[in-house]
Amino acid sequence: MTRIVIFIFAAFLSVFATSRPGIAQDAPDPARVAAAQDLMNATGVSKQLDGMMTSMISRFQQDAAGDGNMQQGHAASMAAEAFTGRFASYKEEMLRDFAVLYATRFTAEEMKAVADFYRGETGSKFVQSMPELMQQGSQIGIKYAQKMMDDLKSGATPTAR
Repeated sequence: MTRIVIFIFAAFLSVFATSRPGIAQDAPDPARVAAAQDLMNATGVSKQLDGMMTSMISRFQQDAAGDGNMQQGHAASMAAEAFTGRFASYKEEMLRDFAVLYATRFTAEEMKAVADFYRGETGSKFVQSMPELMQQGSQIGIKYAQKMMDDLKSGATPTAR
């Protein structure tokens, strides 16, 4: 299980480590960026990032501690604390990069329409449900990742299941 969490943790890091170069080189339209930031506020992106990070760090620490190796558990806790601090130092810049990314894909009007939806009753319900859905969804992902690892270990083929 620890390997799965480490893999997920590494995948998360690689997404953020490699996402910056893909952002357009031209300065984005400030109105679009503002609309994107408003959309992100309406959808709770910042809060979702915080929740995802807290969940990942917690799971990483639990798995490291669950291995019974106190030294490894302590090292994992120290690494998690360092990563959390580093994440906090880059969070606003990362959110700005997300806004710029959205601004390259959608017009200000399109983002306003989506933000208006999320501020409405149905959209608000969706946003409020996201942390729980993400948590439960990650458990589903972990369950199937474990099944795939078990299949690989046993030599089972997809059709043999």
